[in-house]
Amino acid sequence: MKHYLLFLTLVLFIIPKAIGQNAAKSNWYSVATADRGPALEVFPNPATSHIGLTESQGVHKVVIYNLVGSQMKNFDEITPDKRYYVGDLPRGMYLVQILGEKNKVLATKRMQKQ
Repeated sequence: MKHYLLFLTLVLFIIPKAIGQNAAKSNWYSVATADRGPALEVFPNPATSHIGLTESQGVHKVVIYNLVGSQMKNFDEITPDKRYYVGDLPRGMYLVQILGEKNKVLATKRMQKQ
């Protein structure tokens, strides 16, 4: 269990910060992220009953995973300004994977469910 928590801490908090600090020293990170298109965000965060996406263009699927990696929810019908019901999920932290054409991962966002 200790190894799992250490791994989870590295993946969610330490590695992204290290990449961000490295980006200030080098230009490779900003060039790589410039080609990704619009910044996709999940809101509100923390969520209580519904979530939404800031941008739905190019999004074909939204999948919610718990931190163990089990799929908890799957939304295939993506339309502008649509809200997705998460009220039946237990309180906790989740990963929201936003998929595009051919299940290409466009973004993975953390979501706190209250």
